[in-house]
Amino acid sequence: MKSIINAFMSLTRALGSFGAIAVYFLIGIGGIYWLWIAIQIGSFWMFIVGLFPLFYIVTAPVGAWSLLFGVPSWVFSLFG
Repeated sequence: MKSIINAFMSLTRALGSFGAIAVYFLIGIGGIYWLWIAIQIGSFWMFIVGLFPLFYIVTAPVGAWSLLFGVPSWVFSLFG
């Protein structure tokens, strides 16, 4: 019984680690996708905001969200 619990715990840790790596990768791609959206809609200020490291806390997750589900309307109304 103890070996089954240990195997389950190892599997849980492995899946959690894989999930964390996937989220970090997605956030990194989201930052690049934010810049791509800025180029596509022709927004100079959106591009500048995407390059400024302080705003990366917001721009990278929004870019990742946009990659998966589409660009939120507030991004177009703010920068478009």
